[in-house]
This record gives sequence, C-alpha cells and structure tokens, in this order.
Amino acid sequence: MRIRTTLSLAGRAVGAAVIGLGTLVVVGLVTAMLGGLAVGGLIFGVVDLVVDPGIKAIIVIQLLGVAVVLRVWIVGVREAVGQGRARLLRETVPIDLAPVDTERVTSTTARLAAQFDLPVPQVRHHHATTPIACTTERDGEAVLVVSSGLLGALPDAELEAVLAHELAHVANGDQRLMTWALVPLIAAEEFHDEIDDEDDDPRDIPWVVLGRLLVGSSTLGVGLFSRGREFAADRAAVAATGEPAALAAALERLDSAAAERPPEDLRAHARSVDAMSVLPTLDPDRDGGGGLFATHPATERRLERLQRLAAD
Repeated sequence: MRIRTTLSLAGRAVGAAVIGLGTLVVVGLVTAMLGGLAVGGLIFGVVDLVVDPGIKAIIVIQLLGVAVVLRVWIVGVREAVGQGRARLLRETVPIDLAPVDTERVTSTTARLAAQFDLPVPQVRHHHATTPIACTTERDGEAVLVVSSGLLGALPDAELEAVLAHELAHVANGDQRLMTWALVPLIAAEEFHDEIDDEDDDPRDIPWVVLGRLLVGSSTLGVGLFSRGREFAADRAAVAATGEPAALAAALERLDSAAAERPPEDLRAHARSVDAMSVLPTLDPDRDGGGGLFATHPATERRLERLQRLAAD
C-alpha cells in the first residue's frame, strides 16, 4: 500500500510538472513574441529618429524588447502569487491578541510542531465565522491561520486533527511546492485576462481560445498535484495524532459548514490559499467535489481512506 501511494504521488507530481512547464513555455513565448515586438518596435522608432539602424541593430532591438517583456512578465507573476496570501494575513492578528481561547490553539500547535520536528509556526487569528484552517508563509516562515468559525465549530480532538493536517503540509514542504504549482496557473490567467479585455476583434479569437485552454490545463495540473498532497497530509496527521476518527469527524463537520457561502472578501483569497486549507472552504463553489479541476479530493474519498487507516 505504501509503495503504491508513493508511486501515485510521484506520478501526480510528474504530471503536474509537465503540464505546468508546458503552460509556462507557451505563455512565455507568446507573451515575449507579442509584447517583444511591440516594445522592440517602440525602441526602433526612437532609434530611427536619430540614426538609420542596420539589420543587425534591428535584430538586437527586437531581442531587447523580448528581454524587457519577459522580465516584466516574470516579476508580475511572482508578485501575483503572494498578493492573496498577503491580503489574508493583513486581515488577521496574532492569536494571543484574539478574543478566543488562545491556550487551546497554541499549546496544541507547539506539541504537534515538536512531533513533526518543526519550529513552532506563527499562529494568526481571522475574525471570520467561516471555518478556516490554512497554512501560508511570511518572510519565508510558516504561518498557520485559524478563524473564529473553525474554533467555534470543532471540539478539542477534532481541532488537534485539523492542526496536525496543516502542520503536515508544512513538514512536507507543500507551501513551497504549491507556490511553484500556482505560477503557471496565475501566468495563464493573467494572459487570458489581458487578451480577453481587448475589443471584440475577430483577430483576437485564436489568442482568447489559447488563453482559455492554458487556464484549463494549468488548473488541471494544480488540482492533480494538490489532491495528492491532501491525501499525504491526512496520513501524516493520523500518524501524529493516532486518531483517524477525529480527522474524519472534523472533515465531515467542516464539509457541512462549507455549504454556507463565505463573504466575497474571503473568496478573493481562494486561489492563493485554498490549496493549503484542510477543505476548500473559502470558495466552495469552485469544483470542491473532487473533480479533475478541484484542489481537494472529494470528502467521501478522504473519509474512505481514513477508515482504511483506522482498520490497519
């Protein structure tokens, strides 16, 4: 069973990497080609006012335009990855400043961090009544975010299981891995949005279709990888707590709570942090049923695997 699971995770990672790299190559080439021609043309126009450039100079100017566009594109994508996470953290406070039972969270987190051989992560509290438990990072350090809705919904054993799941993501390095996995998706979405915002010019139709295909393929890649990491985090949480039933009960309880539509400001964070949440509670309408494009497996499948773990 363990060998089959390892092979499955490796297969998911390879498939997601191939899809992601393919998306980045296509988006990068198209962006460089279109943007580079525009920037290079602008530079050429300025140079042509002063001197009469030869063919070699024209080629150099176009290559310079491509380099400028790629540099701007890479920086823009990198910044977009962190925007949602930064926005979520701005809406949180350190757990010891929150009007909740801080000892219940901090002591459990410290004990679990020791079990995973991790530094104790910073724990921050979000005021939302929507149940949220997710991991993100700030300045390269792990941050665990919990909400009032989560703390109010779960008894101690189930809360411990959920915190163990989140710390398993940290121990498995999933935050960094998911950041890389999200880069192709964000690049494809920005490319599609920029093309689709243009006037209804029939000449743009092939580019719009390409943008939609790239968004779909990169979303597929993110989901393929993320669902495997969720299964791995579930197993690690059970190994740490020895209580598969507690995690199963928490998933069922949170799955029911996710049916309530969260506020718009929380759904805006979904792309950047939902993949690291115990359930996709920030955006439950976005293929949360374990489909090909979902970041999480169907809750029923996770419960079945937890039952098998309990039987072992």
